[in-house]
Amino acid sequence: MEQFLQEMTELLPFLQEPRFGIPLPVLYLIIMIGVILWGGSLRERIFQLGAREAVGWSIWVWLVWLTIRLLRLTLITGWAALARLLWYGYYPCMGLLAFLVVWISYASNRRPEDRALPRWLQGLLLVDLLLAGLALTNDWHQLVFQIQPSTNPHQDIYTYGFVYYLILFSYLAQLLLANGWLCWRAFREKISLERLWQPFTVILLYGGYIAGYILRVSWIFRSELVLWTAFFGFLWMEALLRSRLLPGNSQYRDCFLHSRLGLTILDRQGRTVYQCQQLPVPPDGDWQRRTMPISGGQVVWYQDMGELRQKKKKLELTAQTLQRVYRLRRNWEKIRRERIHQQTRQRIYEEVEGILQSKGPLFLQYARALEQAQPGEGTRQMVARLNVLACYLKKECVLLLRGREDNSLPVRELQLAVRELCHYLERTGLKTLVDDRLEGQLPVTTSLAFFQLLEEASEEAVRQGESSQICCFKESEKGWELSLLWDPRPWVREFVAQHQSRYGRGLFCRELEYGSSLVLQHQKGDGSW
Repeated sequence: MEQFLQEMTELLPFLQEPRFGIPLPVLYLIIMIGVILWGGSLRERIFQLGAREAVGWSIWVWLVWLTIRLLRLTLITGWAALARLLWYGYYPCMGLLAFLVVWISYASNRRPEDRALPRWLQGLLLVDLLLAGLALTNDWHQLVFQIQPSTNPHQDIYTYGFVYYLILFSYLAQLLLANGWLCWRAFREKISLERLWQPFTVILLYGGYIAGYILRVSWIFRSELVLWTAFFGFLWMEALLRSRLLPGNSQYRDCFLHSRLGLTILDRQGRTVYQCQQLPVPPDGDWQRRTMPISGGQVVWYQDMGELRQKKKKLELTAQTLQRVYRLRRNWEKIRRERIHQQTRQRIYEEVEGILQSKGPLFLQYARALEQAQPGEGTRQMVARLNVLACYLKKECVLLLRGREDNSLPVRELQLAVRELCHYLERTGLKTLVDDRLEGQLPVTTSLAFFQLLEEASEEAVRQGESSQICCFKESEKGWELSLLWDPRPWVREFVAQHQSRYGRGLFCRELEYGSSLVLQHQKGDGSW
């Protein structure tokens, strides 16, 4: 017990030895808090994920190294083995820090989202861990330090083994590699020297400090290596961020502050955190304050609504113009349809009037005959012929109405009209065999001419006492053709001569061995007969 009290008495003056007016153990505790705060600030400001992860690991290594140094300072005299082990513990920390420096330099030139560790960096980590293991096990092999114990535990005599120089060469090579990588990147990206002086000044100062420590310059050798190494290490990373060799958020913040976006970022309490350089808002403008919530606050900006309102007004005027055009277009379509309807109606009136004028004497003849007619075959024949005339008149009007839009109508309309007309002709005693070879659409004029010729030729055939006829519609490359066939009769040529002026050269008679054929042709394209 007396020995323990004596050792504590000898230790107290050492513990009270001040640095910067503060006892060393207290100073180390303060430095550990500063490492956490400064390191956390650096980590938050680094944009590259790999470098951010390396800085996070470096904070833990610094804390472990500072803890080892604090334990060595407070270690009670007499525990020589533990003291040497804590001393050996410096080298794993230094090896890991050298590795992390290389990692940070490598990550500074990678994509922001790239956090992968390449194989050569993994191999470098294994080399550093192997050298750290040799330093920790020095008491078994004496390859790093060759210690000769003395009676005073604080005055052990030691010399350096070849592994010690290997460790120093490894650390120096890694530091040169890291800074050489930064120099190569600065040369490749043509970074100005004004941005490079900060990190390289820190490197030169720390290099001079380490050289003085190795050469055992008295005032440098008595200083706290761990504290100064921590200071220069964090100062180096801060210089990298400020010189923008290491991608950080500060450059984006500066870009935001110097831009003319007109944005202001507020916190949850509505206080201004960041504000862009912007032109003052003119009081006479049509400005509107806009906000958008973000994480931790909101973004505020002012939007000039004058130009937007002018464009909106122009769009409204354009919409009104389009509506008026649409109404005019719709009215024009209505007027066009009414005009077509009136033209068609006028055409129907003219056609009906022409039919009545041509058929008028026949209607009057049948009317007078019916007034004096007696029941019998003659009366039935007159009624049947009147039905043929009525069917012709009705279907003529139907064909005109069907083709009033585009002056064409489906072939089916003509087929239906011909079928109904043949039905009434059969009541007069004239049977008609129809051979229809038409398809698609027909011009209205062609359909009306074919239907009109069929009715007039059939009326003449009834008057001539014919009992049957063959009607053929066909289409060729040149046009359309209607042909009517009866037994050889002289009246067919007389019919052509009477109606040649009405139908033109397209109407002619064709004498065949087996009968007389009445033909009406209509050419395609020019519409000539």
